[in-house]
Amino acid sequence: MRLTKERIHQIARNLVEHFFSEESVSTSLSKDQLASKIEQIVTDELTIEDRLNDEVRRLLAAYESQIEKGQVDYNQMFSMVKRQLAKERGIVL
Repeated sequence: MRLTKERIHQIARNLVEHFFSEESVSTSLSKDQLASKIEQIVTDELTIEDRLNDEVRRLLAAYESQIEKGQVDYNQMFSMVKRQLAKERGIVL
C-alpha cells in the first residue's frame, strides 16, 4: 500500500474536519464514525490496486527471460498490463 495506516487516518481526519467546518456534509454519524468509514473506503481501494499489482507481477514472470535480455522493458510492460486489466475489470486508478 502506498499510504501508511497513519497517513490514511490523518487524511480521513482532515477531510472530516473540513466537511464539518464547511457544513458541507449532513450525517447522523459522529466525526469519529465518519473518519473510520473514510479510512475503510480508502484502505479497501488501495488494497484493490495492491492485488492488481501482484497479479501483473505474476503475469510478467512468464516474460522474465525476455525482460532480463532487454527485449522487453519491465516498467513499460507493467504499466501496459496494469492499465489493460484495470480497464477490463472496471477499476479506476
